[in-house]
Amino acid sequence: MKCLSEQRTIIITGASGSIASGLISRFIELGDKLILIYRVFTEEYNSIKKKYPEQIFGIESDLKNLSEIQNKLDNTIADNKLNPGFLIHTAAMRSIDFSSLADGEPQIWYDVIENNLIITYHILRCSIEILRRNGFGRIVLFGSNVSRIGLGNGSAYSASKAAIANLCRSVACEEAENNILINTISPGPVKIDDSKFNPEYREFRKQYYDDQLKRIPLNRLADVDDIFNLCNFLISKTNTYITGEEIFVTGGAL
Repeated sequence: MKCLSEQRTIIITGASGSIASGLISRFIELGDKLILIYRVFTEEYNSIKKKYPEQIFGIESDLKNLSEIQNKLDNTIADNKLNPGFLIHTAAMRSIDFSSLADGEPQIWYDVIENNLIITYHILRCSIEILRRNGFGRIVLFGSNVSRIGLGNGSAYSASKAAIANLCRSVACEEAENNILINTISPGPVKIDDSKFNPEYREFRKQYYDDQLKRIPLNRLADVDDIFNLCNFLISKTNTYITGEEIFVTGGAL
């Protein structure tokens, strides 16, 4: 565990997600303090909060509500005398189109854009002000390799992830003078437990992953350690120059 002088305080969104859960367990092992943002608190949260009460601070909030998340984040920081310098934003709505753009439901498009792009704007708007006060900040957003290859029957998701990567580039220009570096990790298929997903999505996911695996030179899917190691570097003080980048984690697939 780190000594207290080296202990980081990291804001992590989408904390109940599969990738976020893996990141959380690894950051806990490093001794970091974590402000975890959930849409709805889970049994997993209650368990880790009980086990690591001095490292875990939870916020139950809908990121679509800007004023709500701003107030809850500010109150959590003030009440617990926290000083976050890092944001890892994993919250997202998965692809649920299952049909072409021309044949799909318009409301699905609107929902995916709101739940991916708009909430990214909200958490950045809330967090950057906090990081500016420190004169230091590191931010990691999560995109997807579909931002460069597209996603048949998933155009809303693909478009939202490409927009997040472009938003990252703009914020990198704006916040460089404040020593705030921001990057996007865009993985290809990541090996996770998908048992919680509904059967329709699991089948869609299996077909897509089977097809993508044929294109990966390393002949395997990414795992959470692949994502964590990159993420941990990007938010570290060792990273002093990489900002505005979209980094693809695809095992060599283009």
